[in-house]
Amino acid sequence: MSGAGPRMSTLKIKKQADGFVLDYGHVRLALDTGIKGETTLLTHGHTDHLRGVEKAHRVVATKATIDTLRARGHGVPGNLELLEYNQRVGQLGVVVTGLNAGHVLGSTMYLMEFDEGLSVLYTGDFNVIDSMVHQAAVPVSADVLITEATYGAPEWVFPSRKNIYENILRATTEVIENGRLPVFQAYSLGKAQEAIALLQWGGFNVVSGNHRIDEVCHVYNQHGSDLRHKPLKHSEAKDLLSGACAIVSSSFHHTRRNIRATMGSRAAKRIINNMEHYSLSGWTLGDSSKTGFPLSAHSDFNGLKTFAKKVNPRVVYCFTGNASQFSGHLVDDGLNAVPLE
Repeated sequence: MSGAGPRMSTLKIKKQADGFVLDYGHVRLALDTGIKGETTLLTHGHTDHLRGVEKAHRVVATKATIDTLRARGHGVPGNLELLEYNQRVGQLGVVVTGLNAGHVLGSTMYLMEFDEGLSVLYTGDFNVIDSMVHQAAVPVSADVLITEATYGAPEWVFPSRKNIYENILRATTEVIENGRLPVFQAYSLGKAQEAIALLQWGGFNVVSGNHRIDEVCHVYNQHGSDLRHKPLKHSEAKDLLSGACAIVSSSFHHTRRNIRATMGSRAAKRIINNMEHYSLSGWTLGDSSKTGFPLSAHSDFNGLKTFAKKVNPRVVYCFTGNASQFSGHLVDDGLNAVPLE
């Protein structure tokens, strides 16, 4: 992309690992990846945004993101610059502002404002809907928008969060009243904490099925949440599993293994046979082969479109699986949009 004036530099965006390298004039930045000798803007702690980050000369991220990396057993980059939301950090030729992305704890969008006048907003993964534990991302104006498009097709329009929450709580009540144990599978970072907060709010006892969930919940509590679930190894967990509770798990397989290790084979067999499994994922929408609820940490199709329009960019670059389709829909709506993948 070229700027409006004859002296403006050309913006170049190149795919690298699971992120991007952005070049504008003499400024080079890595977005959710790493380049030797350059700065990385790290949006959050999910594994698919970390590949190559260890190469970075400097990593900019929120403290919450770094804390969740540690909690999930990832190495932490050495040369860190921690920022808070709405805080500005700079280097020669550009000022960067971190903005809440609403995806997981600490997730960050980055607004890059270059000395030549160009502004670029990189979303990473983001969600425009408030949840029990995350606040929604808010669009800001920018000349260029680099946006995810995970659910960037018309079939991916989710029910309201309120409706999804009500359905989860209703299913939990019904399963427990039938003498069984509902088990909800969710990512250990973000979705598991939302599920625990919801079930806790609904008055249910909650047991976590994985150590990683416990570690990440500890970080959430350090940053202001109040998650009061019981880990499997807690002294009360065995009684809860024999009575009425819900389980939140990032892996059904690991949870079954952990129950056998903690409870013994006889008790574990009875507990495992008494489980009813549900997946908490946007991908369950319209998929009859998956039993669950479309609880997503990403924006749906309508949310993505509305966000892009409010940014009001001169050009939109779309990434992830539905990038081509989403960019086509933005073009139909009058935006200049192209896929990066």
